[in-house]
Amino acid sequence: MEFVILNDELQDEAGFLELLACDLKPFYEPRLPYHNWDEHIEHGLGIIDDLCKQEKTKGNLINSFMAKIAYMGHDAGFPHDLIAPVWEKYGSKEGYSAHIMNVLLQNYGFEESYIRDVQTCIMFTRMGEQLPENVGEELGNTAKAVRTADLSHVFGPYKNFVINSFKLMEEGKMYGREPVLAEFKNRTRFVLTNYLSPDFIPSGTYSIVDGMKNIERFCKDSPSRLLKVVGKQANRFASLIKKAA
Repeated sequence: MEFVILNDELQDEAGFLELLACDLKPFYEPRLPYHNWDEHIEHGLGIIDDLCKQEKTKGNLINSFMAKIAYMGHDAGFPHDLIAPVWEKYGSKEGYSAHIMNVLLQNYGFEESYIRDVQTCIMFTRMGEQLPENVGEELGNTAKAVRTADLSHVFGPYKNFVINSFKLMEEGKMYGREPVLAEFKNRTRFVLTNYLSPDFIPSGTYSIVDGMKNIERFCKDSPSRLLKVVGKQANRFASLIKKAA
């Protein structure tokens, strides 16, 4: 069992993560099809466990505790993404998420340097964000692990990949962005091929090769074929691609 000292008290890491989860869950909107706690966050935490085990055998250190803290909070600002005052003040949902974590972790007694490292990991999930040039190896590995977990839906079976892609389109519609399948496909290819780190892909059943195959197949499949892939959920997603059919 691992321990951490917070506000001069000894706290086991697992117990703290449970406390933090209670604080963070209210920030995640359950009605969001993809960016919700039960699926996106819980799934990603499992990916981080896999990454830590995998990279340890290679001699690549990842701060598992920090990675989980950062991942748990990296999308806390998501429901506020398109609210103008928040956007203007913090610049992005990642910026607002980093602010939320700063407040929470300060209240728990974390040192400022540790909080800054957590924020570095959170900001690295932002599209186009680069790690600071002077970042240490372990922090760099930890940030890459958080980013990989954030994009981990690409690794699994193709059906799951397509379903998650449709869920992301549903969220866009909820925020007033009318989904256009062709545009979404292009954006998906750009994001996933440019921001996955090949050195931090879960080993085992799925790999970076499988992920790239998912991306390319998704971009090539016709709207009707995509609906066949999702099976019983075809009726749910049909309206998202009717303009492209």
